[in-house]
Amino acid sequence: MKLHKIETGFFSADGGAMFGTVPKVLWENFYPVDESNFCTMAMRSLLIQLKDRLVLIDTGVGNKHLDVMSGYGFRDIIQFETELQKNGFSCSEVTDVILTHLHFDHCGGCTRIDQNFDLQLTFPNAIHWASEAQWKNMLNPNLREENAYFTADIMPAFKQEKLKLITGNERIGNEIELRLFSGHTEGQIVPYIFDGERTFVFTGDVIPTAANIPLDWLSAYDVNQIAAIEGKQQLLEEAVAEKQMLIFQHDAYTKCATIRKGRDFEIDEIS
Repeated sequence: MKLHKIETGFFSADGGAMFGTVPKVLWENFYPVDESNFCTMAMRSLLIQLKDRLVLIDTGVGNKHLDVMSGYGFRDIIQFETELQKNGFSCSEVTDVILTHLHFDHCGGCTRIDQNFDLQLTFPNAIHWASEAQWKNMLNPNLREENAYFTADIMPAFKQEKLKLITGNERIGNEIELRLFSGHTEGQIVPYIFDGERTFVFTGDVIPTAANIPLDWLSAYDVNQIAAIEGKQQLLEEAVAEKQMLIFQHDAYTKCATIRKGRDFEIDEIS
């Protein structure tokens, strides 16, 4: 197994939104903020090279909707074909795309517009994994999330029968387990990757940055705050007990870390 981190681009998020009810005087010591109170957020994907599979976790925002989302300050958006070639692969070789959830900054890169202005799958041979709860939420979103979904990001996979919906924890081979967490949104997938020596946890928006590790440092974007904190606690308790390595999707500065528990959860070692 080989893991390749891919930086698909960056955007700006309001610091107050990223840390919710936590006062700025506390969180600004742990995550940089500019004079306008904006934090730089990464859109980190993970490419997992297995013997018989090439698996990609999340696809970033893509470049289809950047004009209508200019307020987020999206920048440095990659072309996946070019980026995968750096690791010796092509988009057509990707066998599985795991989508933690269907918000635009996580699945926008699943599709692209070709030279004829037609919508095409970026990874034409891949099975796209998502939760059934998240799919239903996208089709009939609540008022908080209705602006977070674009059907063009994932509908081609459904129409081409390349969308696999899960309703509970599920395995992709022996190396990857998909677990469901709600809170940030309904039915978010957290991939657990087992390499034989260590477990890597792609935390997605359950814990978007290393600065969000303390239990009640929740994002204001979390739709169900109680479910979010309960799922986060479950994830962190196991991470401490099993010495798992957490991979932070949105942290522009800290990519991976192990966790310890004292009065609260905190970073043990950055990797």
